[in-house]
Amino acid sequence: MTPAELRRLVPAATERTYLNTATYGPASRPVVAAIQDFTDRWSRGVAEYLEWEAAAEDCRRLFAKLVDAAVEDVAIQPYVSATAGAIAVQLRPGERVVVDDLEYTSNLWPWLYQRDRGVDVTVIPAREGRVDLEVWLEAIGERVAITAVSAMQSSNGYRAPLARLAAATHAAGGLLFVDACQGAGGIRLNPVEDGFDFLAADSYKWMMGPRGMGYLYLSKAAQERFRPVTMGWRSGRHPQESYYGVDMDLSPSASRFDSSLSWIAVVGDRESLGLLTTIGAGRIEAHNLALAARFRAGLTRLGQETDPFRPEEHSPIVAVHLPDGDAVVQRLKQAGVIASRRATGVRFSFHVFNDESDVDRALSALA
Repeated sequence: MTPAELRRLVPAATERTYLNTATYGPASRPVVAAIQDFTDRWSRGVAEYLEWEAAAEDCRRLFAKLVDAAVEDVAIQPYVSATAGAIAVQLRPGERVVVDDLEYTSNLWPWLYQRDRGVDVTVIPAREGRVDLEVWLEAIGERVAITAVSAMQSSNGYRAPLARLAAATHAAGGLLFVDACQGAGGIRLNPVEDGFDFLAADSYKWMMGPRGMGYLYLSKAAQERFRPVTMGWRSGRHPQESYYGVDMDLSPSASRFDSSLSWIAVVGDRESLGLLTTIGAGRIEAHNLALAARFRAGLTRLGQETDPFRPEEHSPIVAVHLPDGDAVVQRLKQAGVIASRRATGVRFSFHVFNDESDVDRALSALA
């Protein structure tokens, strides 16, 4: 499948200029059809729930393929906040966490909330929408338990030096937690190659799936250091044999960290992940970054200000600093361009179903 072929399957892409994937990814027709089939069969009581459980295993395999990870290192966890909270609550008094103040609260509050238990949380102040690597390295220092950072920042798209942060964190005896809710499905992420210990991602943004599905990659070190917090039959080695009883035979893989499933989200997510993995994460990233670069060049011609990031810090999200962002978002909407208001600017996000005509239409509407 090509990006152009996917575009034809996404109504939001053909009916308007949808540049708001960072808020939620629009559903493709195969996703909608799968959910409609689910609701029909559910309402008539003709489906076996084990079909939906099996579909979740398809999702696990597809996500593992998307991020080049081993399937046995992937858990199904729908929300970053719940995942971060389950890790944060296991930190011991005196252990250190390093995080920056740019983070979306799902990857900030769970760590801050542990301060009253004696966990040492260092919050790095960002400058001009980013944090220099040297500042990160100084904050991590010689001892850290968790470094927590987003793959790309929600408010402005700043892309962090994840591999360098992983190396520094490991050298200080800690583990790297990556919030990839903004990222997974939109850029290439390789947790094994780059040294992530946790990669948490919800499906409803760049993976273009329904809200209620998400994934958590855990390195072997993370699986050894931390324990599942919310336990149930899906944590078992053989889930369908784990409905009752006091004997806990837990899965030896990351699936022991699984959450219970939203079946309606599962069937939609399988379709969406199937489409994205057919295109491939590397190809998606190249496409998305090319569109964002075209947009930045157009902004320069218009004299519009955006964040002064280095090329390696660019992502498919571009924030434009405007004095009356709310009014601009409404004006764009009237022109058929969907963007969002975030922090001090208007946020545009470019995904695989977008093309150059979307970029040009957004620039024309801004002009």
